[in-house]
Amino acid sequence: MPKVRRKISAVLNDLQKTIKIYERYDSENQKTFSSQHSNLTKMQLYLLTESIYFSSYRVFEGFLRDTFLLFCMGRKTLSGNQVFSYLNPKNFSHAENLIKSSMRFLDWFSPEELIKRSELYLKDGYPFKTPIATNLQSLREFKIIRNHIAHDSNESLSAYKKIIMNHFATIPLTIPLPGEYLLLSERRIPNQYKLLSFFNLVKKVSFELTN
Repeated sequence: MPKVRRKISAVLNDLQKTIKIYERYDSENQKTFSSQHSNLTKMQLYLLTESIYFSSYRVFEGFLRDTFLLFCMGRKTLSGNQVFSYLNPKNFSHAENLIKSSMRFLDWFSPEELIKRSELYLKDGYPFKTPIATNLQSLREFKIIRNHIAHDSNESLSAYKKIIMNHFATIPLTIPLPGEYLLLSERRIPNQYKLLSFFNLVKKVSFELTN
């Protein structure tokens, strides 16, 4: 059961603390794998990486939900800017129920849905629209990776292959597992692999959304 939240600062602090924990887990896994006497196999490392990524993704998804609902309640940003909501909910849960209406569930990570939702419920989409729109491509790609880890279906594989194609400029004979792909170095930042890029994206977007 998701938490009922009251403060933007508390939601951001929880996210930052949790991401630091997952960054540490990843660092420890890398050190263990690189150790001369390590028994950790590549496959085990890939699976651990997928687990860290998926868990981090869910935490970020929860952050997006919580902050959006709080802004719909008229909470100010951490820098003191007023947010104007078209809703007038009684409380946090009521805000979610108003948005959910007859839908079975709300997708809190689809960047396109977040932009549409912000335009619908927040004046000028502020403060959600711009941070999501300016990071649209990266958010899309990380959602595709998440979906392939979660579903491993023909549909998710088809979308995942497009990401692989963008990275390699061709489809390799063996499609890397998501955990393997997340450990590939960024072409523009050779000393940073894709899982670290995700962590950095989370920190960047969360800061821009709340300040």
